[in-house]
Amino acid sequence: MPPDGRLSAHAWVGRAPAGAAAVVLAAVAAVAACTPGATGPAAPTSGGSSATGAPASPGPLPRSVTEGLTVEIAQARSDRVARVVELRVHNGSAADLTVLEGRLTSATTSGPAVTEEPREVGAGRTRALRAALAAPVCPRGGVTTAVDPAPVVELDVVDADGRRATVRVAPTEETDDLRRVHGEDCAAAAVAAGLELGLEETLTTRDDGTAEVVLRVRPVPGGPHVRLVQVGGTTLLRPASGYGPWVLDVDSAAPPPDGRVVLPVAPARCDLHAIAEDKRGTVLPVHAAVDGVALPPVFVAAPPALRGALHDFVLDACGSADDARS
Repeated sequence: MPPDGRLSAHAWVGRAPAGAAAVVLAAVAAVAACTPGATGPAAPTSGGSSATGAPASPGPLPRSVTEGLTVEIAQARSDRVARVVELRVHNGSAADLTVLEGRLTSATTSGPAVTEEPREVGAGRTRALRAALAAPVCPRGGVTTAVDPAPVVELDVVDADGRRATVRVAPTEETDDLRRVHGEDCAAAAVAAGLELGLEETLTTRDDGTAEVVLRVRPVPGGPHVRLVQVGGTTLLRPASGYGPWVLDVDSAAPPPDGRVVLPVAPARCDLHAIAEDKRGTVLPVHAAVDGVALPPVFVAAPPALRGALHDFVLDACGSADDARS
């Protein structure tokens, strides 16, 4: 017997009758199960949780939802210089969705165009998601607009219950924007290989209500033969001599000695709506031929200083500057 006169549970069991020993062992097991750190069977879980306690997966989106998604590709006029397109997602299902990311792939670009941020698309609604196009893929030594873009859009979507899916869609294109963008991209690359183009920041105004915009040209050594044939008018600007394009004959093999092509300009229109909401009025379409092949127009955008000067010029020349600024 221990010095304090008490028996341990096991010692007492050894002296007790068999029935009493069984009761004591059951009590010891119960105490051990309640002791911190003790191991034993996990308590049962409820509420749809797994055996580890993690919430059960909400599962995938049903086909009745995913099959209701359609996409149209379009491009706003203000996005043409930045080469940004819109994925206009229509949710024809009865479930509100969030498009986490959209990816547009095309044979005309070097990689996918990825949407900028998630957008909610409610049931029966259409939302536009903007995506910048990757670098163009142009044919070696030339330009063609006959390439089939063959676009495909993938949408990562989720509903309010956390159900997710990646939906692959063949988009529609009412205005064939991808083919047009590809033609313009490759034309710009072909021209730039033989002749660098840019607009001077300074605008020279005249007393007769016209002004002079200067197109800078610089041949690229070893590049293809480039010939500029005309510059088109815009919603804000036209040639000072009348309506129509500026007719040119600028050859990369014999460029202007000072590298300057002067374009006399006048306002194309004076309504304040066109001036206040101008998007492309200071982007000049330059038509060229490379190695004798006529190309789609190459767009040369005015730098910020010239853009502001042109807006002021149009307002002043139209005699409505004070009204438009108020």
